[in-house]
Amino acid sequence: PGNKEVEPLKYAKVARAASVSRQKVEGCIQGTISLLSYCLGKGENIALVLADVGLLLIEGKRVTMKYFSNFLERMSGKKNLEIGGFKVPQLMDMVVSQGVPMASLTFSGRVIVFP
Repeated sequence: PGNKEVEPLKYAKVARAASVSRQKVEGCIQGTISLLSYCLGKGENIALVLADVGLLLIEGKRVTMKYFSNFLERMSGKKNLEIGGFKVPQLMDMVVSQGVPMASLTFSGRVIVFP
C-alpha cells in the first residue's frame, strides 16, 4: 500500500565493508542476479545460501527462509530462542543447522545451491 521508493544498492559501501573493489562487488551481485533469474526462468529449485545467516529456498511458487541456529542465537540470545521455540513451535521449522545437506530441506530433494 502506498508509494514506496526503492533505494539503490550502495555498491561502494558494500565494497568498503568487504574490502574489495566496487567493480568486484557490482560484478558479483549482477552475476548472481543473472544466474538466479535464469534458474527461476527454467523452473529450477534454488537454495540461496546467506553466509552465517541462513538460506532462502525457492521451490516452484513456494519461498521459505531457514535461519541458522547460531545466527538466531547471536540475534536474540540462546535463552530467548529457547523461550520463543517453546511458545511458538512453528518457529523451530525456520531453524536449521549449518551442517545439514541443503537437498534434505527441499520437497523435491533437488536444488541448485548458490554459495
